[in-house]
Amino acid sequence: AETEALGRDAQELAQLCALLCCVQRQLGYWAALHEGAVGAGSVVSQAPPLPLVLSWEGPGGAEDVYGMSLAGTTGSTLLQQLLTCVKRAERDKRWGIPADAVVKDLKAKVSLLRGFVDISASPGDWTPGTHGLWYTDGVQAQLVYLPEVAEQVATGTASDSIVDRLLRIVRGRLARQADDEDENEKTEDEEELDDALPEGHALFRFEALQGECAVSTLPTLRTRNVSDEHARELLYVQARIQAGKDQGTRVEGSIPRFAVLNVASDKPRARAIIVPTTGIYSHSQLGFAEGLRAEPLAGLDEVRRVFVLAPVWDCYIDGCGIPEQRCAWYGKVPLDIPELEQLRSSKAFQELTVEQDERERAIEALLPLARSCLAEDQDFTLVPVMVGGLMSEKAEKYTKLLAPYLADSANLFIIGGDAERLGDGFNWERSADLSNGPSRFMQEASRLVNTKDQVVPVFSALELFLSVLAQSSVREQLSLSRYW
Repeated sequence: AETEALGRDAQELAQLCALLCCVQRQLGYWAALHEGAVGAGSVVSQAPPLPLVLSWEGPGGAEDVYGMSLAGTTGSTLLQQLLTCVKRAERDKRWGIPADAVVKDLKAKVSLLRGFVDISASPGDWTPGTHGLWYTDGVQAQLVYLPEVAEQVATGTASDSIVDRLLRIVRGRLARQADDEDENEKTEDEEELDDALPEGHALFRFEALQGECAVSTLPTLRTRNVSDEHARELLYVQARIQAGKDQGTRVEGSIPRFAVLNVASDKPRARAIIVPTTGIYSHSQLGFAEGLRAEPLAGLDEVRRVFVLAPVWDCYIDGCGIPEQRCAWYGKVPLDIPELEQLRSSKAFQELTVEQDERERAIEALLPLARSCLAEDQDFTLVPVMVGGLMSEKAEKYTKLLAPYLADSANLFIIGGDAERLGDGFNWERSADLSNGPSRFMQEASRLVNTKDQVVPVFSALELFLSVLAQSSVREQLSLSRYW
């Protein structure tokens, strides 16, 4: 009744839930959250939490399962409950991990459970094939059988004797957990079981509405990976640089390699971090991690989206570039599909194909540093921005597009640049004046591959970011609070 009040029947709601499960599997948690909040599945965010079962099935159907999860009525909405359920199902490895060839044939099956009736006093009051069974010890569900499973369990057994079978299974599980008896050993109490439930236990019947969605129904999407050539070049460069010499370790009197921009408040929150453009190519991740351990940054637990601004190394881009629509992942990090689409709609950004992107090292050099800022289990999405040739007119467009994001504590900016050039503060008037392009946005940087001492001109992502700061509504609250 509550779902019908939202203008959708329960069957349609189950279908939308299955679609959102596929979106989360393919595009990540935040893409599914966006789609379920303001997209085609927005009704799911308005529905109350409902008991549900999610299973991932391969080509073989119910006999070919790759993960399953049960949700009660936790969470404030059905959407929150569903997305948590997807995470749990991904961690379920009881049936193994699907091969790459199988993933495209997976489908999400979501069963919404409703019409619960307590049949503890009359365990036979259910119909195989129509009803499922929910057995609880009064604290949590011990066994949940969907209608098709309950029918199989009851095959060859009178329906009013199903409780005896359930009790045997539950008590066997508890006994194994306590390691009090052998798996196949029966206790004297079990041999004398009748159909009475233990005190506090309950048996419910329910009906289930199922929705299904195949992963293949979503658009074909790509993952941007690090090429073998870049992996070899990285090892070559790292081996050539003396460990500790170019990684920004905390040595007294050393040149600062990193800087943090905080938003002033009762408890300052990190909003941006300046890191060396060369990133992991110069072992920067080591000094970066050392500094974070010595003095953790506040506010990073609130981060849900990371912008990485980096000057291009290997290709020329007229203006700034972002990944094409087909690209959904940078390695194992999901891209922020809605925000990237918003930036594309401005027509100000060049779009790099996955193949072009994989030839450019700008973002991949900084991404490990961005990942190390956050907790290992922290969900976030990535917005990579590659900074190319900037004229004043283009730079002004980018500052207006990116400045609003600085006001949101859910966003963190990682910028490739020279922290030493920042000095003790910002010259807002200079940063706001964009009339000196393109020379203002160019600097020399050493070419790390081939000749170490060779320098090449690169475009400055840091100068662009400073211009973004000058346009931000919270610029007066921003300050450089830490170097290392």
